[in-house]
Amino acid sequence: MARLSFIDRIGLTLAGSALVTVGWVIREGVADIAARMPWHHEIGTTFMAIGVLTLLANISVRAKSLVIIIITGGWAAAAIWAAITMDELIILQRGLIGLTGVFSAIFALTSIPKLVTGEDAAD
Repeated sequence: MARLSFIDRIGLTLAGSALVTVGWVIREGVADIAARMPWHHEIGTTFMAIGVLTLLANISVRAKSLVIIIITGGWAAAAIWAAITMDELIILQRGLIGLTGVFSAIFALTSIPKLVTGEDAAD
């Protein structure tokens, strides 16, 4: 089973802490954030959940693989949705965004067996 390096642990701690902080700021609101972001509680809670998962990735390689799958899968869904629905972009931009979404989806799907076996999905 793969082990996390010291640098991986530092990076995951910083990233997780940043995500939890951003989530808390969005969830609790600053100034007029509620007027500008109607779903600020839900968005903040999502950031906090991903941040906590990222912090838990310090404990196990499987948690790190799960975080990688969630983030790349989310990016894939967002990029493919943007490529399909954003008519104001030129066709080259839509194609490149869609292509990164497809590659992200492929990476996320091929990382699932690594999650099950306990391998590092980043390798």
